[in-house]
Amino acid sequence: MQAHKTIRVATFTGGLVGPSLPMLGPLADGGTLIAKTAPGCWGPMITPSFRGGHEVTTPVAVEGAEPGDALIIRIQRIRVTSLATASGTMSAVEGRYTGDPCVARQCPNCGTKNPPTRVEGVGAGAIHCAVCGAEVSPFRVSNGYTIVFDHERQVAVTVELAVAEKLAKKAAKVMALPKESCQNPVLALAPADIPGLVTRMRPFLGNIGTTPAMDMPDSHNAGDFGQFLIGAPHEYGITKEQLEGRTDGHMDIDSVREGPS
Repeated sequence: MQAHKTIRVATFTGGLVGPSLPMLGPLADGGTLIAKTAPGCWGPMITPSFRGGHEVTTPVAVEGAEPGDALIIRIQRIRVTSLATASGTMSAVEGRYTGDPCVARQCPNCGTKNPPTRVEGVGAGAIHCAVCGAEVSPFRVSNGYTIVFDHERQVAVTVELAVAEKLAKKAAKVMALPKESCQNPVLALAPADIPGLVTRMRPFLGNIGTTPAMDMPDSHNAGDFGQFLIGAPHEYGITKEQLEGRTDGHMDIDSVREGPS
């Protein structure tokens, strides 16, 4: 198959990474990958149909790359398209998961595993099971904020509850969720415990890497979160030895950003 000098990707994997997922490409050695990424990571965390805590783009094959190879990726540009987002500290809701609230979610009412959901209204109870209608998010924002960005995406400020609720009513549009994204927008929860805090913006990619040796939740392709898969009571449970097949794609460090780090 002929390699492409440029590939655009704007589709997603539903929370998984691994060799069973079909790849786009191949991308030519030295080529350019343009990815329209989805916001992370709270949206996927409150989307029970996902098998992981992120929403990563469809993998792309690289010309000449073989299993075990390392790749050099240079980030030429990161452009933030969202106008606002939300985040905060989390607590898991008992009865809505088996072993891991990022992976094995379930509806506490009808018992559906990784149920499809819909957003109804705004606030902490906005995520509902599409099968039976019960409130179903596996996570709560224990202490959180809604934050808006300036036009240049250089600084941001957290807002009061009235503004957070206004943004929540048009959450997907404000967050600029890609067309193929399936996550529930975290703005719909309208957290507003810390209004009036100003901070700078320095965009980075939290989850970037190569495909691991086995299918696993995208958020757990790392040494830290991957530990939760060892002996886990769900279909993605693995052994300590199998965890060595990870590729540490979930780096989550702000040095993975545009230009030289």
